[in-house]
Amino acid sequence: MRLPHLLALLILVPYPVVLHAASPVHSIVGTRVPEFVIDDQFEHSWSASMFRGAVTVYVLSDRSGYEYNVNWTTPLLARFRNSSVRFVPVADVQSVPGFLKGFIRSRFRDEFRYSVLMDWDGVLIKAFNMQEDVTNLVIANKSGVIEHVAYGTGTTAQVESFAQRLEVILAQ
Repeated sequence: MRLPHLLALLILVPYPVVLHAASPVHSIVGTRVPEFVIDDQFEHSWSASMFRGAVTVYVLSDRSGYEYNVNWTTPLLARFRNSSVRFVPVADVQSVPGFLKGFIRSRFRDEFRYSVLMDWDGVLIKAFNMQEDVTNLVIANKSGVIEHVAYGTGTTAQVESFAQRLEVILAQ
């Protein structure tokens, strides 16, 4: 096949485009955290306005990404223990069938003593462009504007980079 024909074929045949979450096309940095009301596993309602006034780190994951949460949260919670930053865990449970919601909620109550926002409708999952199978972290400033987004397995380098960015935002 000649080069012009090959180029024409590439232009005409649809092919998947993979974009990094931080690419300008998908960047949410500079946007506001959407208004939301989401219940935790104890059926307490949480809203976006409850987190304004403090730098907030939303920690999102689906079932398979949850395994990496500890890689991020253990060092971050230790490092920012004496700061004003709020860490908000968010579970992607939108794929859970309705008849299992009560069961899943009770499993979360048994497993976690702290509140985990149960995002049944995917409000934050979609708004934050959550990447599947890894932990996602979103930093919102005191006004609720998103300042930084990261995701991954929580390698030492990833956590350190995120922590340094969080320190800069806290200092503002």
